[in-house]
Amino acid sequence: MTVTEIISIDKKRSRVFFEQEESIVLYNGEIRRFHMEAGRELKEEVFFQIQEEILKKRVKERALYLLKSMDRTEEEIRAKLKKGYYSTELIDYAICFLKEYNYIDDLRYAKNYIRTYTGKKSRKNIQQNLYLKGISKETAEEAFEIFYGETEDIGEKEMIYALLKKRKYPFKDADRKEQNREMGFLFRKGFEMEEILYCLKNPPKE
Repeated sequence: MTVTEIISIDKKRSRVFFEQEESIVLYNGEIRRFHMEAGRELKEEVFFQIQEEILKKRVKERALYLLKSMDRTEEEIRAKLKKGYYSTELIDYAICFLKEYNYIDDLRYAKNYIRTYTGKKSRKNIQQNLYLKGISKETAEEAFEIFYGETEDIGEKEMIYALLKKRKYPFKDADRKEQNREMGFLFRKGFEMEEILYCLKNPPKE
């Protein structure tokens, strides 16, 4: 395979392009070590050596680093690694490694997310955020079923009342300004306007 171009990324690393637009990122010292130059042939066995001895180790380390400070979904990890110019093959390799050792689990992530934001956001809003993070509809629904239980779902009105109580909303004495402020707050949380208006006008039963 022939090196077609080498483009500097920063002071330490460069992106090496091959035929058919395939590319890898290496440290400049590694590029010199393997005698890579634009227009020069790289033996297949050398490319294989680079993949096995350098890039596979590096992509695993990068994936683990991304999980060091926070849990992430599979889609989030894939997106981050793609920004690092790792190939689809290397990204798949890293994802398989993370799954094998249970470092990532979209169902677990979804359950934890639901647990964190239930009572703070509407179910609709939580679902939308999970989808944006790459959680599939099926996984999100399974997580809701596990977390709430099939017959113990927390209703939207109960969640709204809990938020209003937490914000010390004066149900019986609220003026129009207070009602509008809470209406806007709850609507931004993803609750349906019909549910919001009902709760604002009907104090919870003691």
